[in-house]
Amino acid sequence: MAAETRQPRYFWPVINRRRLLLVGIVALAACGEGKRTPPKALPLAMQSPGPTTLLRFPSRGGAVQAYRAGDLSRLDWQVTKVPAIRRIVGADMDQALVYALDSLRSLVVVDLRSKRVRTVAKGVRAAALSADGSLYVADTAGRVVTIGRRRTLTLDGKVPADPGGLVGTQQGHLLVLPSPKRAGLTLISDDEPAADIDMPAGNATATRQGDLVAVAADSAVVLLDPTRPTRPKVLGVRGHARAVVFSPSGHRLYVAQDREELREYDRYAGDWRGEIDLPGGARALRTDLYGTRVLVRSAKDDSVWVVDPAAGRVVASLEADWSGDLPLIAPPSVFVARRGRDVVTIDLGGATPDARGRVEAGASDLWVAVAWSPERPEPIATDSGLVADSLALAGDSAAGGARLYLQVSSSRNADWARELSEKIAAAGIAATVLKPASGDDVYRVVVGPYATRDQADSASRKLGMPSFVVSIPGSKR
Repeated sequence: MAAETRQPRYFWPVINRRRLLLVGIVALAACGEGKRTPPKALPLAMQSPGPTTLLRFPSRGGAVQAYRAGDLSRLDWQVTKVPAIRRIVGADMDQALVYALDSLRSLVVVDLRSKRVRTVAKGVRAAALSADGSLYVADTAGRVVTIGRRRTLTLDGKVPADPGGLVGTQQGHLLVLPSPKRAGLTLISDDEPAADIDMPAGNATATRQGDLVAVAADSAVVLLDPTRPTRPKVLGVRGHARAVVFSPSGHRLYVAQDREELREYDRYAGDWRGEIDLPGGARALRTDLYGTRVLVRSAKDDSVWVVDPAAGRVVASLEADWSGDLPLIAPPSVFVARRGRDVVTIDLGGATPDARGRVEAGASDLWVAVAWSPERPEPIATDSGLVADSLALAGDSAAGGARLYLQVSSSRNADWARELSEKIAAAGIAATVLKPASGDDVYRVVVGPYATRDQADSASRKLGMPSFVVSIPGSKR
């Protein structure tokens, strides 16, 4: 295939307190101008599928309420005396906790199991929850503390008054991403001065682990590993890049453009994987919890296109209001969206979209989908030896015969999981595919085992791909 010849027109010197110097940019040309057959289904899940519940947080204060994801029927569960919520920070489902910012700049946490709410911090400018459950909190002066792994640390750096997205990394850093109004990436940590890394302004995203940042910079997409700021990559884009999003596992990068197509890149190989035709230009993207669908916001109207990356096509075109929390896809295939004053669900599992539920006057509140249910709040052990809560971060050592592994991906596609395991094994690293424990479970690729948490953490840093530590009881695999 002929390579794209468009040359990137960016060259940014890096100016930061570490005195890093960018001496050049390595241009990574995307392959081919023609269409390609889309790849197989990808290992995009980073959590175990299970019961999905929609939680409704009150924008004016009151109670957090729970609804079944399918038909929006109300569940007999609620948390009362919740302040007015203005933003959902994130959900730590290992601990069944949901963090949110209220209208008085306090960070609150709702414990789904005990049905209690408490204030974590006051005078909060911004907050972020990392993939490993660490909490990053910036006060009104921009000072940052992180809470996680049984300790609280003050980081050396400040979050600006109007930050872009905040992402906690696997290495314990906080990233302040570029935005359309703010250029530059800021790396804040506890052991070194903050680093201001030059990146263009634009819609930005990062992997869940924070090991790679992408910015849609019009005629190019800039990729950067924050720990290697002198080695950015540039992907040439033909149709003016407007938005980017990684799959939940970080294996794929999707790019929205003015052109009527969604471009897909393999993050590790660095090559172009193909294009998916769209009805028009796009301006925003998001994926579902497990990466089986990509939601694409139309650049011209209120249309939202639901894309199946495995099939390589748009499977539904629906009308919805787009905001920070909605629309979303609740597993396995329920579209949840605002329409006027209401919130509606549409089942995409059949031949045609099927309207399933409606909550009148629900649009003014905030919504989040969680892999948890008050009807089955506690994890249930499976026959495979991998218990349902095994994705919880392991302690300092494995107890009770459990062994520590690094989970690098999970997928419903057995061939993809086997292929990834073989590639990792070919590099001399022991890799295993854990088979699904039930019809709702997934294939997990893990490496290890390791005797202690420190050994697993060290291996994770050297692995070169997103991973997190899990504890698997016994040796039954």
